[in-house]
Amino acid sequence: MLAYIARRLLALLPTVAVPMVLLFLLLRLTPGDPAASILGEDATVEQIEALREEMGLNAPLPVQFVEWLGSVARLDFGDSIFLRAPVMDLVAERAFVTLQLALLAILVAVLVGPALGTFAATRRRKSVDQTLVVASAVGVAMPTFWLAIILIAVFGVQLGVLPVAGYVSVLDDPVEALRYLALPAISIGLLEAAVLFRYTRSGVLDARSQPFVTTARAQGIPEGTVTRRYIFRAATVPVVTVLGLTVAGLLGGAVVTESIFSIPGIGQLLLTAVSRRDYPLIEGTIFFIAIVFVLVNLLVDVVYGFLDPRIRLGAAKG
Repeated sequence: MLAYIARRLLALLPTVAVPMVLLFLLLRLTPGDPAASILGEDATVEQIEALREEMGLNAPLPVQFVEWLGSVARLDFGDSIFLRAPVMDLVAERAFVTLQLALLAILVAVLVGPALGTFAATRRRKSVDQTLVVASAVGVAMPTFWLAIILIAVFGVQLGVLPVAGYVSVLDDPVEALRYLALPAISIGLLEAAVLFRYTRSGVLDARSQPFVTTARAQGIPEGTVTRRYIFRAATVPVVTVLGLTVAGLLGGAVVTESIFSIPGIGQLLLTAVSRRDYPLIEGTIFFIAIVFVLVNLLVDVVYGFLDPRIRLGAAKG
């Protein structure tokens, strides 16, 4: 298994390297002067030139690239030009906020989606199955901001039971932190649950018709055991794929949701960095998001290996 993990990790390295190199080139080759954009219209030529020197923009592009590679290798992206603080400290601080939101949203999605998907598959073509299928289609098609606005209108404005914006750290007040994160987590979690529902339902229906399930039933194994041991396990593989992408996407920043609920997470940090053309902060934030995608994909591959040994053996032969 360790050799399998090592091979998957090496295969995922380009996932970090390629977007980072493209990001470096995109930022440097985009028209416009970032120093002038940061300082504003009232800046003097001397101030703009000083900031360009501070940012290393006066050096030839190959020199900038070599220096940039060294900073990436040291995991040192310097200080944010606008916020005047170490980039990695800012990313770690905002990532902790996003992590809390992502965990709650994933919890909602996992508790709702697979359970309802399995329930609907065992009652195929009945009214409850058809109702849930229609509801999941609505959930998949619904924009994130729409459900967020509905939740704000109902629970924040009409009922007044939950705050509609802001953030409290779980380290300061866990109960209040949960209240502030409830609406954004539910708005994300329910939409992701709709996606998990569809994959779980399809996976269970497909697994129920497989020969190994028929064989298990012919051997007299109770239906509950067949469902838990054979059907649900086979249906879990595609669900793990979707769940992995969901986790990676949420940890990379739920930009829209964080903006609607004024949550100072990694998504808002990236928006701020891009709007101010803060190169070190953009690079540090994108690097963090790329690493998250790599690690989550690695975790998904490892889970695949446990769920279906044929995948692990196939990778070993390849």
